[in-house]
Amino acid sequence: MPTNLPRETPNSQEPARVPPASATGDRLISTQIDLPSGKTSFVEAGQGFPLVLVHGLLGYSFSWRKNIPALAREFRVLAPDLAGCGHSVFLRDGAHCVERWSKQLEEFLDALGVGQAHLVATSAGAAVAVDFAARRPERVAKMVLDAPVNPFSRRVVFLKRAYAASGMPVPLMNALVRWTPHLLPWIFRHRFYHDPSRITAETIPGYLEGLRVETSVPMLRQSIRDWNPARMASQLSEVKAPVLLLWGEKDKLVPISCLSRLALALPNSTVEIIPRAGHLVYEELPEVFNELVIRFLRKPPETR
Repeated sequence: MPTNLPRETPNSQEPARVPPASATGDRLISTQIDLPSGKTSFVEAGQGFPLVLVHGLLGYSFSWRKNIPALAREFRVLAPDLAGCGHSVFLRDGAHCVERWSKQLEEFLDALGVGQAHLVATSAGAAVAVDFAARRPERVAKMVLDAPVNPFSRRVVFLKRAYAASGMPVPLMNALVRWTPHLLPWIFRHRFYHDPSRITAETIPGYLEGLRVETSVPMLRQSIRDWNPARMASQLSEVKAPVLLLWGEKDKLVPISCLSRLALALPNSTVEIIPRAGHLVYEELPEVFNELVIRFLRKPPETR
């Protein structure tokens, strides 16, 4: 993915900005903004009401390459790289977790002068979006959560507890660092996608470009270890914005079996299940995903 990044500049009280980035076809051109938490890379495209895309673990703004052009015809799309992901720097305090990423998201919107926005978030990024929406409900108009990690997913909670209990010993960490470039294609074929034939040529190289293996793997370990399912469960009822829950019917990472409990916990949610799709619906079936998101965000809020 081509980038157009500014040189490092001294930190100041005012965010340092460079001209807005753009999305042209499948080419995403990113820029950076200096936030209190550190430099944040992002893609910006389109005009209109702000729409913020929040990626999951292993992802960055590249993850939305098949969605930004379509969404930018309707909205001002902002796709930040969470701290430590893609081309954003690691957090200055080193605490990579849902709460800190949520604070980074708030800083990002403040710096761009965005008072209220729609949020579209996927997988672990959905936990960040829920945290932000619960803390700052007046700033979220509508929210789309695609296959969100959540406290009702037995598989997700089990993995979190297993990582926390084991502490991910150094020999295992070193093995993961060494083998990540080789494991990633397998993960996409057998865990992220339902139909591997839909994996396009740029996918694996693009994700590898945003993955700084020696530092990204430990950061992922920390974020999984520090995720608090009980905190997220308590926040769901505090989300006031209308929510669309999107799920791939064949999701192997966050199975659809937890969907009904999550929908009940969100007071103002609707559900769309995508047949023959895995965990990354927005990549595997982007046209379907884009249509459902735009239709939901266009729909006037229901009067109560």
